[in-house]
Amino acid sequence: MTQRAPLELARDFIQALTLPVWQAASVVRWLEGRVENLPKPHEATPVKAALTYGDCVSQEILLTALRAHFPWMSIDAEEDTPTARAFAGNTSEYRVVIDPIDGTLRYLQRDGLYAILVGLEREGQVEAALVSIPQLDLVLRAVRGAGAEIAFDGGPFSRVDLGGGGNRLLVSYDLPRRAVERLERRDLELLTAAGGAIGVSPLLVGTRGGVRISAEPVGLSRRTWVSALVTREAGGLVEALDGPLPECFTPGVRGVLVAADSAELERLRKALED
Repeated sequence: MTQRAPLELARDFIQALTLPVWQAASVVRWLEGRVENLPKPHEATPVKAALTYGDCVSQEILLTALRAHFPWMSIDAEEDTPTARAFAGNTSEYRVVIDPIDGTLRYLQRDGLYAILVGLEREGQVEAALVSIPQLDLVLRAVRGAGAEIAFDGGPFSRVDLGGGGNRLLVSYDLPRRAVERLERRDLELLTAAGGAIGVSPLLVGTRGGVRISAEPVGLSRRTWVSALVTREAGGLVEALDGPLPECFTPGVRGVLVAADSAELERLRKALED
């Protein structure tokens, strides 16, 4: 393993994984509507149990590239695919977080935005992140302290701006009915989306922000912090329901609010008050 400074390694990581993320997004999009649900056993909810060949192929594309460039890193991969086993004995300080289809149930039901997430963690803190929204044919990427970028249709990357404007709000499927009614009274168009898409919602044109609440007792997963880095590096805000979102992954966080500015964030927080 060649020793590199953390910032240099994060930039190398982004460059090495950008094309594989585009490839995974293309395959996943092409398979949409062509694959069936192969539920994972022993999962408590349909959302957690949902699995398709799209998830597996996407993850293998990403892990094959990771193995070629960074075979010594540890991984936190969503699915048990063959290449994941090649990383089983690794104990690096760097952990790669991968969700090949974040929102598989949305993907299957074709009723909301889903995402592909790849993040590089060091000691619990996300240092680099890539988020693809296949339905919008875009990839967002960021390195901590170096800003965020966006590209469409496999084209060149440019600095991303906060979307702002519009009346769309991305929300998780299990948002409480009372909160839904309050948000709808503000003439907002609520669209169901997976967590990764909600996490970058202020960077999508015509989207004001997002609200995600976890139905899982353990709270939100590490994947939340991957998309949060992209939005924060673009100048947006991501906070927990009851205050600041910790910089490092912390178990038990029940949900997040995502917005372009503090005023919009407070409006979302007020709508969720009991």
